[in-house]
Amino acid sequence: MGYTHYWKKPYEIEFKTYKIIVDDFKKIVIELETIGVKLAGWDGKGDPDINYDDVRFNGLENCGHLKNDEITIPWPSEDAGGVAGYLDNIKEGDKHWFAGTLLSKRCCDGNCSYETFQFTRKEPSDPSDPPDPLKSDSKYTSCCKTAFRPYDLAVNCFLIIAKHHLKEHLIVKSDGNSPQWFDGKLICQTKLDYGFDFKLDS
Repeated sequence: MGYTHYWKKPYEIEFKTYKIIVDDFKKIVIELETIGVKLAGWDGKGDPDINYDDVRFNGLENCGHLKNDEITIPWPSEDAGGVAGYLDNIKEGDKHWFAGTLLSKRCCDGNCSYETFQFTRKEPSDPSDPPDPLKSDSKYTSCCKTAFRPYDLAVNCFLIIAKHHLKEHLIVKSDGNSPQWFDGKLICQTKLDYGFDFKLDS
């Protein structure tokens, strides 16, 4: 249980297309840092892996944000968006959803890392391998539970970029709706001249 994004992708993406996706994302990473979204390696430490074979990152574990034990099983409120500053009021008033805390902005509880985001150019698909429960309709199915932490915005941006270049070959679904994806669309549109046309798949 937790706020999650889901996608189905080809088992292998042409190198040329994947390189364009990665190069576009690298342009976005610089912008994300200026608004307080710091990316780290898969475990919340070190540098993110952003190369032409694999993109793998998480939020920064030792992010410097204040510890907040009141944030339990976070979920964005209906119109939630943006990224909370260091001392922003991040809770949506005193509202809660049935399992935890409603948030008005992306924020953390003092640790910006959560679940690793990974989007690989080529997934293993050796026919001799045991059946893979993630294989469906010739697509590799994956997801990332971000808990609406700041790096959620980086996940949004990457999936918007990948969808732009892979088109119908990438299916993107989410626990969020248009308001939660607006920031990513705006950043991509501003920096890459596309993004506003992005739509979640039904």
